Amino acid sequence: MASTTASKQFLQVIQNRRTVYALSKKAVLPDAELIKYVQSLVKEAPSAFNVMSSRLVVLLGAEHDKYWGETVPAALRAVAGEEAVAASKDKLAGFKAGYGTILFFEDEKLIKGQQEAFPQYAAGFPVWSQHASGMGQIYVWSGLEAVGYGVNLQHYGGLTGETLKKQYNLPASYLIQSEMVFGYPEQPAGEKAYHPDHERVIAYGHSA
Repeated sequence: MASTTASKQFLQVIQNRRTVYALSKKAVLPDAELIKYVQSLVKEAPSAFNVMSSRLVVLLGAEHDKYWGETVPAALRAVAGEEAVAASKDKLAGFKAGYGTILFFEDEKLIKGQQEAFPQYAAGFPVWSQHASGMGQIYVWSGLEAVGYGVNLQHYGGLTGETLKKQYNLPASYLIQSEMVFGYPEQPAGEKAYHPDHERVIAYGHSA
């Protein structure tokens, strides 16, 4: 087991990164500092060919409340009816109770540009784009947790993506990946079960 201080701190951060649903609007960082921090986190996330295709939109205050209180319910109502909205009422209220939401997008224009520039790898770029988004999401999630936020990840974007692009005048090429809800953690995450380490990581050979 690695024993340096940095490795122990890093391991502790990723061990602490958990899904937390009981959130409130109690501030952890000032908004300006929060935005700068998120910018720093996503800046360091790797991407294939260094295309840096991830794009984030941070919703705070009334914009966050509107998303979970109006935009998502309206989208649910349009595709599944009022019963779906009623069934999701408590869940959506829980998201709205948080401090903010980070919308993760991938810019498909950049992905298509890479496909044209490197046609031999064209099939891989959409997959690698998802990899990049996932790495950016885990950097931001872990980073938010490290400074005291609780976080959960949602996927209503298939219903709301086009509305968001119109509402915030985002490029048509932006494809939403997820919504990261964060806030002050009013309750800790629940217990988590793990599969045995030897089932998930298998090694062959050894150094001399």
